[in-house]
Amino acid sequence: MEDLRRHHAQMLAAIDELEQLTQSPSCDDKAVMAVRYRLTRASSARRREVVALCERLINAGAADPALRSLRDSTNLSRATSSSHIGTWTLRQVVADWPGYVRASAAMRAALRREMAREAAVLTPHFAAAM
Repeated sequence: MEDLRRHHAQMLAAIDELEQLTQSPSCDDKAVMAVRYRLTRASSARRREVVALCERLINAGAADPALRSLRDSTNLSRATSSSHIGTWTLRQVVADWPGYVRASAAMRAALRREMAREAAVLTPHFAAAM
């Protein structure tokens, strides 16, 4: 669970930084590229950790149906993220900064919701061990 908390912290820092960058009237392509790279790496690691934690708890006999739901939705959210990254290449971000700003806001909100759900579902299972 500690690794998941670390991934969440890394993601939140990158999301906050990306939010600041998207306040600008123009695109700082190098900064956006660097933040998106960090966010993608942290998000991928986070997804792997969520699936592993869910599997561990399910295999240990946890009867919480939210674990299977979280595991399955985590695997599905990868496609949404991949689609966003594929649509918003750096070239497209620079070409349509206002469009990217809107799309980025929606994606950042979705990521925040995912992390909140992960914490809500997983934390109770690990609270006793802490």
